[in-house]
Amino acid sequence: MNCNTITIDEIIPTIEKIKNTIVTLKSELDEKALLVEEKEKAIVEREISINQANIAQQQLENEYASLETEFKKMSELFSEISDKEEVSVDIKQLLGIYIALLEKVFAGKPHAKILWLLHGDKKVMSREELNKATGFSAAIVLHSLHELNRADLISYDEENEEAQLTTRIY
Repeated sequence: MNCNTITIDEIIPTIEKIKNTIVTLKSELDEKALLVEEKEKAIVEREISINQANIAQQQLENEYASLETEFKKMSELFSEISDKEEVSVDIKQLLGIYIALLEKVFAGKPHAKILWLLHGDKKVMSREELNKATGFSAAIVLHSLHELNRADLISYDEENEEAQLTTRIY
C-alpha cells in the first residue's frame, strides 16, 4: 500500500466524529431555537400587558377628566350658593362639605344607598326591595324616598310603592 492512501477503516472514525459534532450542533441549535421561541412569546406577552396597561391608563385619564369636570361643576355650585364670585375651592374641601351634608343633613347612608341601588341593573325598585337591599328600617327608607322625590332625583309612586331614578348622576 501506498503511504498517501487512506483506508476506509481510517476514515470511519473521522466520519463518526463529524457525525457526532453535527448531532451536537443540531441539538444546540434546537435548544437555541426553543429559547428564541420562548423569548418571542415573552415579548408578545409583554406587548399585550403594555397595551392593556395603556388602555387602563387611558381609561383612568378619561375618568380623571370626567371627575375634574364634575368637581368644577360642584365648585361653581358652591360659589353660587356662597354668593361669592370665583371662589377657589379645593377638591378636598368640597368633598368634605358634601360628606358632611350626607352624614349630618341626609343622615348619610339611606339616601346615597338608594341612589346607588337605582343606578344599578334595575331601573325601578319597590319600597320593600329597597328596605331589604339597604338594611334600613321601612320608615327611614320611606322618608329618604320622599326627600329624593322632592329633590327630583327619583320619582316615587305612592300607589305602587315603587321608586324610579329620574336623574342619572353617573
